[in-house]
Amino acid sequence: MANQAGRRAARQKRLIALADPLRAEMLRILVERPASPVEMARELGVPTPNVSHHAKRLVELDCAELVEEEKVQGAMKHIYRATDRVLVETEEWDEMHPAEARGFLAISMQAVIDDFVASEREQTVAGDRDFHLSRTPMVLDQQGLEEGLEIYEAARLAMAEVERRSAERRRGEREAGFRVSSVFGLFKVPPVGKRRLSD
Repeated sequence: MANQAGRRAARQKRLIALADPLRAEMLRILVERPASPVEMARELGVPTPNVSHHAKRLVELDCAELVEEEKVQGAMKHIYRATDRVLVETEEWDEMHPAEARGFLAISMQAVIDDFVASEREQTVAGDRDFHLSRTPMVLDQQGLEEGLEIYEAARLAMAEVERRSAERRRGEREAGFRVSSVFGLFKVPPVGKRRLSD
């Protein structure tokens, strides 16, 4: 297991990786599945050389790894995947400086907002009944909060298994998949009277 200094260095690398919007999008793809720069460039609508450059940078930052090289029409095809270092473990979270933790949360929340805005612009969300979006304000005691967090973690792991089975079916049937944004959120909020108003 890495020591505290090593984990801090790894977190700094993740922040550097996620600070660039293109790298963040590439990392999202590589968390979902292994992919080549050509495949990611096609999906993201950007030039392949840009993606190749950032793929190498993600490897340097220990956020991705090269898993396969294949010769295709005289050129080398490189396949990358995200490493486990992309995730923040509970032990790491406890070690974080509050400003560092807020940075991670801000990056994650911005990605959620970006997903929703993109879907709304393209009218893919609410265009049919295939969506779920809910906000349910609640009041919980400490035990209830802990139970809720366990439920959300179980749901996250269950959704990861759904994605794995979906990928297997798509490989077998060559069926196109739907891009979705899976968001789980459960966190304490300040009372309405104490909330900071926007400028």
